[in-house]
Amino acid sequence: MKKFGKILFLSTMMFLLAVGSVFSADLDKLQENVGAFAEQMAKSLPFNSTMGLNWSSAYIGKVFPSIPPHFGVGATFGLTFLDVGDMNKMLGMFGSGNDIGGLGLGLPLPGYTVEGRVGGIILPFDVGFKIGALPEAIPLLNALGIGLEYMLVGGDIRYSIIPDKIPVIRASVGLGINRLNGGISKSLPGQEFAFGEDFTLKVDDPTIGLRWKTTCFELKAHASAKIPLIPITPYGGLGFSFAKSNAGYAIDSNIKMIDKDGAEVVNAKAILEELKKAGFSDIDVSSDGIESMYDNNAWNLRVFGGVSFNLTKLYLDFTAMYNVFTSNSGFTFGARFQL
Repeated sequence: MKKFGKILFLSTMMFLLAVGSVFSADLDKLQENVGAFAEQMAKSLPFNSTMGLNWSSAYIGKVFPSIPPHFGVGATFGLTFLDVGDMNKMLGMFGSGNDIGGLGLGLPLPGYTVEGRVGGIILPFDVGFKIGALPEAIPLLNALGIGLEYMLVGGDIRYSIIPDKIPVIRASVGLGINRLNGGISKSLPGQEFAFGEDFTLKVDDPTIGLRWKTTCFELKAHASAKIPLIPITPYGGLGFSFAKSNAGYAIDSNIKMIDKDGAEVVNAKAILEELKKAGFSDIDVSSDGIESMYDNNAWNLRVFGGVSFNLTKLYLDFTAMYNVFTSNSGFTFGARFQL
């Protein structure tokens, strides 16, 4: 858990390095470069949302009729990696000499879930549930003016395609759904953003950050095998999914538009009209600030596999994942009690 906290803090600092560099720039450059990063982020979110419930056992057995009834509870911690190319490009265009190298695989996006699975009744199926969340108040981050949001919920149902009388090999097909919401923000001093030829946007003590969310529907196939006399279970599978995602940035503040003569406009509708005239099509303005979100609806194909060490009723899972369409990779570790 301590190591997971360090990874989360590292990822937070990487994001804020980007945010701090970007929000001193002209609005058109902000839109262009954060937009490219947000688009990449939106493509990577579905893969991140599939962490959790990748148990070694392709099917855990029935809860009834079965003695003992089959169920399990546990937790999973993991990382998926985001291509840092767009982020480094963004930093470079704003005069930052700090490239983000991540861990050699990209920018780590951490996640965790607490999860459970229960066997089916009469028919050979099982059902899993997972949830991961962070509290709104994290003292260390709050003291630095940093806000962090993370919520991952999901579930699946799997149907065994191999009879229970064959105990060594398990295989199943299933359907899962995952919902991921996240974001990171930073309170900053007042900022000014130039746009067009005649206007400047002025924001007072803004909170500026990145936001993202995705809903992912996945078809899964999973196989596992128990090695006789050795407490190890190798496993692997495929997940084919469709996801609706979006990501972008937000500036939460009172917004003022100043023209070349120094006159101020505070009406959100008038500000938005001027931004539209200047070519900003993917931006919204309200009395609460500015938001720009980018949608991405896409198919994804992931492969996953690993091994679990079985210590009586305690299972330790080590899983690697790879997204075929986006070339993202990921790794998770899980521990669970299972009957």
